Amino acid sequence: MNLASPFLPYGKQCIDDDDIQCVVDVLKSEWLTCGPAVSKFESDFKEVTRASHAVACSSGTAGLHLAALALNLGSNDAVIVPTTTFLATANAVRYTGAEVVFADVDPHTGLLTANTLQSCLDTNKGMPIKAVFPVHLNGQCVDLASIKSIVESNNLAVVEDACHAIGGTYKGANGKVLRVGDCSLSDMTVFSLHPVKTVTMGEGGVVTTNREDLNSRLRLARNHGMDRDVDSFENREFAFDKTGQPNPWYYEMHQLGFNYRATDIQCALGSSQVKKTKDICRPSQRTR
Repeated sequence: MNLASPFLPYGKQCIDDDDIQCVVDVLKSEWLTCGPAVSKFESDFKEVTRASHAVACSSGTAGLHLAALALNLGSNDAVIVPTTTFLATANAVRYTGAEVVFADVDPHTGLLTANTLQSCLDTNKGMPIKAVFPVHLNGQCVDLASIKSIVESNNLAVVEDACHAIGGTYKGANGKVLRVGDCSLSDMTVFSLHPVKTVTMGEGGVVTTNREDLNSRLRLARNHGMDRDVDSFENREFAFDKTGQPNPWYYEMHQLGFNYRATDIQCALGSSQVKKTKDICRPSQRTR
């Protein structure tokens, strides 16, 4: 390829002086990771999506894996994934040992529809299908309201792959405009903040949910499975000192987890970028 020729890039981030200053401030602070910028970013992201919980992580792929883990997916389960998506959607399911069942998509939009979902279920009767991971593609939103009855009648969990759709909106029941990530019609929604996405934090991801149990599982799996919840400690002898106070150094691990944390450096940039979604994103009034 002739690099001297004009070339249309796959994607290009937009970083301004405010973004740079936020990162510089963190670099000059006492915290580079596991600090206050992470919590602030999660709070800022909740404000954008209006979900009850937002869990920051190292990438969108990590977020998809965390969501699969939070559903307790395993080798005896199967998950429906649309045929048109990035490979991470299916890979995250396979990381847990669960099987991937591919569903066809609308040929014009590339989106999963009620018809293609039902057809996939009909074709794969007898498969232990536990969840569906609909993908909002290129900013187009899956019509989640139209698949709600199918999901409920088949007792399927729903994890939205919204890596392409931060700041997006779509129509729900009765024409109500919903925000992608508010989890009104899903159990969890996963976002990516890779540089080719609408806003970026370098590498990074977020999982939103309205369920407290899923929020707890996501946070536990994100940080090695380390549990510092005093009420869940099993080894009371080691967990508490002679006065009955919890030992500050103590933690337990009841399950395997991963190092999927996001740094304060990433999250400072993320907070600065996410606040600009209202200027970058234009709400769509169409239902796909």
